[in-house]
Amino acid sequence: MGALRAAQFEYDNRMPPAVSDRAGAREIWIQDMFHQLLRGADATFQVGSETRGVTYERFAQAVDEHASPGITSPSAVGRLLLAARRRDASDSHNVYHEVMAAPCPDAVLERLARDLLTPFAAAGVQAQAYEACEP
Repeated sequence: MGALRAAQFEYDNRMPPAVSDRAGAREIWIQDMFHQLLRGADATFQVGSETRGVTYERFAQAVDEHASPGITSPSAVGRLLLAARRRDASDSHNVYHEVMAAPCPDAVLERLARDLLTPFAAAGVQAQAYEACEP
């Protein structure tokens, strides 16, 4: 339990990367936002009064667009919905692998998220740094 607390403390108290390390900062921002999308949250930020970034709905749409051509089983979506209804993680995981039709479906998700997030990375890092400096 001590390692978990230490990791949580480190994460909670992590400082944003130096502005001079822009490529590294953008990479960290993209990774953080990717994990946020995987949790079902929007990966958005404020620039003035405008909200920018990628919504969970847009990410889900990109996953759907990728997966739709790969659905070769006429019952895949039905099995996925029924597994979700039963809260059967094993069956839904099997359908996930089947529908994504890739040796490493998680890598596909990351690629899809990166494609969506990359255009917002510089502005996202800037907004994050600005937010960190506000009192």
